[in-house]
Amino acid sequence: MKAFVQGVAVIVLLMLGIILGTYSYAQDAAPEKAVEQTILKPGMKAIPEDLTANFNAAFYSKYVWRGLELSKDSLVIFPSVTVGYKGFAVNVWVDFDTDFNNPARGKEDETKIQETDLTLTYSNKISPLKLDYTVGWIYYDTDGFNGDSPTTNQEVFVTLALDLLLKPTLSVYREIETGEAWYTSLSVSHGFKIYQDWTWDMGGWVSYYNNKSTEDFSDLHDGNVWTGLTVPVNSFFSIIPKIQYSFPLSSNARERIKASSFNGRDSDFFYGGISFDFKI
Repeated sequence: MKAFVQGVAVIVLLMLGIILGTYSYAQDAAPEKAVEQTILKPGMKAIPEDLTANFNAAFYSKYVWRGLELSKDSLVIFPSVTVGYKGFAVNVWVDFDTDFNNPARGKEDETKIQETDLTLTYSNKISPLKLDYTVGWIYYDTDGFNGDSPTTNQEVFVTLALDLLLKPTLSVYREIETGEAWYTSLSVSHGFKIYQDWTWDMGGWVSYYNNKSTEDFSDLHDGNVWTGLTVPVNSFFSIIPKIQYSFPLSSNARERIKASSFNGRDSDFFYGGISFDFKI
């Protein structure tokens, strides 16, 4: 199934290339005067306004997902591509572990693609309420916690965000393939302008996890606080260094997170990295 998701990623890139190529050809075919009028200026887009594309590559010291440690003592790389049109978007995200530590193989290290995710979303806003919302579906294709047990699962989710100070955001995820698990998070974030277009950003979240189908768990789960800088190089490209701290919110969560950690003892994690973001 991983080949299927990776194939979708290739199709997304090809579609983007065709769209960009078609748009470029249309501009080249226009009269010379029209071409002169479409020469890009700072802040202008190279593609139609309704179509967006984002390419991101993040380099991190650790992969932590919902409080769970999914890598250890290795550089993890997260390439991602998103194409959007009129509120709809498709995203392909990959976890590339440069030195995966596999306890099931006597701590044998290997370089591998550990996870590939496909996400489809629709986003819009209700202006009178200052409410932004997103509904979506995620397909996860992973090699399991030990790197040896290919696993797939799917979630549907909804995110509600108020366009206010601290941007309070409620996100609810529902597992639909391997059981009836729910993961709910409440997050806040804020950015401070510190130099020209540079911003110092910070935020955090708390979460609640409920899973009565594949495990008996219903309690507060993980919290996370983070801070970072957004450094725009130009109107298309930004560099984003970031550090994060993940910790359990209950004794039950601590035991669950410890059990899934690589050494069976850790439940809180300090990690960070840098992202390179290109959008048009």
